[in-house]
Amino acid sequence: MPARTAEAPVRVENLACGAFVAGAEPAGEFVRRVVQVVAWADRSRHGTQDGQGEPPPPEPERPKGKQHGYLDDLARTTRSVTFDLLSAGNRMWERREQEQYEKAHAQWVVAHRDWAARQNSGMKQPNPFVLLVGEPHTGQRRLWRTLRAELRVADVGFEAEVAVTAPELLAMAGDEPVEVVLREHVAKQGDPPLLLIEEVDALFEKEPGGVLRALRDYAHDQNSCRLLVLAGTERVLEVLRTEAPDFAQAVIQYRMARFPHPGRTAALLDVVAAERSFVLPPAVRDRLAPLARGNGARGVEALLDAAARGAVAGGVSPDGRVHLGLEHVAPLVAEAEQRAGRPVEDLLAELDAMIGLTPVKQRVRALVSEAAIDARRRDAGLPVTVRSRHLVLTGNPGTAKTTVARLIGKIYQALGMLSKGHVVEVARPDLVGEYIGETSKKTRAVCERATGGVLFIDEAYSLALDKEDEFGREAVAEVLVQMENHRDDLVVLVAGYPKEMDGFLESNPGLRSRFSSRIEFPDYDNDELAAIFRLMAESQGYRLDGDLAAALPEAIRRIPRGRGFANGRSARGLLEAVLGKQAGRLAAQPAGPDSALALLIAADLPGESGVAVADDAGPRRGLDELLAELDGMIGLDEVKQRVRALVAETRMDARRRKAGLPVGARSRHLVFTGNPGTAKTTVARLMGQLYRELGVLPSGHLVEVARPDLVGEHVGQTAPKTREVCERAIGGVLFVDEAYTLAQGTGSDFGPEAIAELLVQMENHREDLIVIAAGYPADMDRFLDANAGLRSRFGGTVEFADYDAAQLTAIFAAMAAGQGYRLSADLTAALPGVMAGIDRGRGFANGRSARARLERAIAAQSLRLAGPDVDLEAVGDAELTLLTAADLAEPG
Repeated sequence: MPARTAEAPVRVENLACGAFVAGAEPAGEFVRRVVQVVAWADRSRHGTQDGQGEPPPPEPERPKGKQHGYLDDLARTTRSVTFDLLSAGNRMWERREQEQYEKAHAQWVVAHRDWAARQNSGMKQPNPFVLLVGEPHTGQRRLWRTLRAELRVADVGFEAEVAVTAPELLAMAGDEPVEVVLREHVAKQGDPPLLLIEEVDALFEKEPGGVLRALRDYAHDQNSCRLLVLAGTERVLEVLRTEAPDFAQAVIQYRMARFPHPGRTAALLDVVAAERSFVLPPAVRDRLAPLARGNGARGVEALLDAAARGAVAGGVSPDGRVHLGLEHVAPLVAEAEQRAGRPVEDLLAELDAMIGLTPVKQRVRALVSEAAIDARRRDAGLPVTVRSRHLVLTGNPGTAKTTVARLIGKIYQALGMLSKGHVVEVARPDLVGEYIGETSKKTRAVCERATGGVLFIDEAYSLALDKEDEFGREAVAEVLVQMENHRDDLVVLVAGYPKEMDGFLESNPGLRSRFSSRIEFPDYDNDELAAIFRLMAESQGYRLDGDLAAALPEAIRRIPRGRGFANGRSARGLLEAVLGKQAGRLAAQPAGPDSALALLIAADLPGESGVAVADDAGPRRGLDELLAELDGMIGLDEVKQRVRALVAETRMDARRRKAGLPVGARSRHLVFTGNPGTAKTTVARLMGQLYRELGVLPSGHLVEVARPDLVGEHVGQTAPKTREVCERAIGGVLFVDEAYTLAQGTGSDFGPEAIAELLVQMENHREDLIVIAAGYPADMDRFLDANAGLRSRFGGTVEFADYDAAQLTAIFAAMAAGQGYRLSADLTAALPGVMAGIDRGRGFANGRSARARLERAIAAQSLRLAGPDVDLEAVGDAELTLLTAADLAEPG
């Protein structure tokens, strides 16, 4: 990003009502522009644009009537020809005068009609609306007074000049509609009025429709000479642009100065001090500027008045002016520093003292360094790159994201980047409304509470999970508006899982540009979780006995790390379980010393052994017990050797690691090949438990899936479906049965998408997820060739041979014994032959075929002992558990 000056130069202008700290546009130019437009509109209503009035056309005078009566009398009396001629000439002149009048009157009627039409036509211009955009108390009233004075100079006068705030109008409203109160307030002022309504946001929030109706009516009123000046924040302008774009285009806008900018705050201090005749040296002003930052003119006035009281208490100076020195502002600075909290160094020390989070600490320190360099460049008058301070925090639950967010708020406040530094923590329900129009208001209110500090949105991706979620999109859009409106004094941190947060950032074009930095929070390792456990216990006044301290690493290692794993919260959950057991132990004992109340021992750890924690993989068992179970399985000699080799490799790696020797990276993902019923699922479940005991997996549970569990029915469903399955298996083993079916579809099949997502999750969770893919040997070869990344991810193949007849016989006997049945001598003699006779075609299923034979034998025994011709009550108990050769016979 190219470097550019972060803010426009500070401009202090001398206006009619005193010095004024201007925004980006010169204030004097803005006032001149408004006066010019208002004067032009005024002339359109009261005169020509040359300043001369346009009176109605004069009506022609009527003829005065007969003026020849005397000559007529003389002509009749004297009978003189001369008088007759003179009298006839007069009559002719009167007729001509009457004809001229009638012609002139007809022309006047037309002219008067045209004049009247012009008076009622659009040539008469209504006064414009003026909108002063900015935070309250940033000079709106001073600019209004300047405008009033300049209008008087331009000979545009007003009968009433009134300033009021929107909250004052709302207080007058009571139960009346805001529109009615607004219209009544405008109407009761002398005509024409010059009105200023400050903090007008409150009117739009209360009744936007009614306020807009009133303003539209005023905007089209060509006869009134009123001038309305509205003062509000960027939200008002946004409402006008959205709800009344034509009206917004006609409004004359001026953006007030933003006083979080330190240069403008210093300029405002100079202006207010000069008006109060205070002597404010630059060194004192610069000491006060950080304290007044973001508080507007009233905050500056209050700060200077407080310093002046201290100066006056020390005595009046000879020149009668108040001289402010560093000693007068020192108490104010001390009080502000006390409110602001600790210095940056202390806050960074607190961050460093947190357990783990090394990459997080490095990233936060980099942000602090960037801010420090920017401040130095700004002080040196060098251009400063505009940086986005908003951050994305990614990581699993319980990784201290909220704690770090609070520290970032305090650090930014200590650096002068935020005025308050507090944190407002919210989630989707705090932002999204239940009906149309409520979401923007809720989100805006939350952002206003966070202004001056940090808005922390946890699980922010929940606002963009569904493309049809209009309320979520509305909340995101409003957050972006508020980030822009308060860009100098609001930092937004959004948090969630890494992949989901990527989707969140893609949901709105404005998000990635606003959130350009990311901090990734890693999961805690076992040593860090043990340290967190100790810290939590000690902070609550408990001590760890030696036996508990020795057993703690193993207890931590056995915390399941599946989808419910919550890092620090999981350590807290273990502590709460320990405290619960301690309470039960002490309650069952006679009263002991008070010191016992604060002591935690190994017996307080949950689990029968004082260490074990049951999870999805079942009760904890030792390595020897698990290997004994493996050895006790029928057949599978090559499988047993392969599993024992994997166990030996893992133990050797752990020993080399403990000795500080290099350990080669191994892929623990496996391919199981073999026909159905060869105990692949059973061995996979056992391997999860073995790897749990070896410390490779935290949970060791098994999630068994097939193609339907991974592949969706429509475009876009497969990857999320596969991802959800993998997340359920985190901490254990994902067993994909008949995995080759993912690579057997046509070009439009979704199987390859599932394979691709599976590879992504295997990489993302390579430390705490093992994938075992199972299927027929030839089919699994084709599966491994379906994607270039598959063969390199699966480190070995374990082949499961078919059971021979003797092994199937042993499986039948073991299954029968497991269900409480005995085998008669004749059945035992006949069983090998029966097993040898099982058809080994496509339907052969090894152990499942043996189970099917056993189920048929049990059904045959039931028919034999409980048939219609048998008295079941007469059957002995021993016969109920005995299977005979007759039960093996196939039904005829």
